[in-house]
Amino acid sequence: MDGALPGAKHDMGGWNRACRATLLLGLVLQASLPAPARASDWEVLVERDGIVASRRLVEGRDFPQLRAVGEVPGTPYEVLAILRDVPAYVEWLPDCVDSKTVRVIDAWRSVVYMRTDAPWPVSDREAVVENQVNFTDAPAKVSVSFRAVTAANVMQKPGTVRMKFATGSYTIEAIDKARSRVHYEIDADPGGALPDWLIVLQSRRNPLETIAGLRRQIEKTRGKYQTEIARFPSGT
Repeated sequence: MDGALPGAKHDMGGWNRACRATLLLGLVLQASLPAPARASDWEVLVERDGIVASRRLVEGRDFPQLRAVGEVPGTPYEVLAILRDVPAYVEWLPDCVDSKTVRVIDAWRSVVYMRTDAPWPVSDREAVVENQVNFTDAPAKVSVSFRAVTAANVMQKPGTVRMKFATGSYTIEAIDKARSRVHYEIDADPGGALPDWLIVLQSRRNPLETIAGLRRQIEKTRGKYQTEIARFPSGT
């Protein structure tokens, strides 16, 4: 072999074997690592007190979709009555500091304003959403869906960021005569820039505390909404 050093062929064979071994080891190690989260995957973030909170990444956006599922000590109609008591959101909904009904569309649809407190130096977020009650299989199963709407007649509060995109739902299904399972889901873009630490905190805390807050509010308001519940469809 022209220009070859003595033993070069033998050394090249050893080098090739070493490369193959290194490549194989790399593939094995890569396969052993957890797959990165994709936009279509729900990832469980925390399980606490029977509540499972999850997130799903959204391509091109920092803030993920959020979901929480948990049992509450009340009927679907008791939960529904709490969800329809908009001014009381500040008592149980995480970080809610202002909530009011802006417009009643009909018996089961309304437009609602909400403001969420954010830690300094992040600006508070506010949203105007339309709530829709759906009697899926009343009284055993009901849901409340919501979506952000344009509301030029609702002035933006100073120092806040108006959320232009938000959609989600509460689905409440009876387990027995005294318990229900709540499935809460939200897909929202808070707008503006949020620090990574706040995204991580809210992704874990918001869905978890929403179900936990409902539990506390059911116990706190036991018997308060009987007149309201009597107006709900009785089912068949």
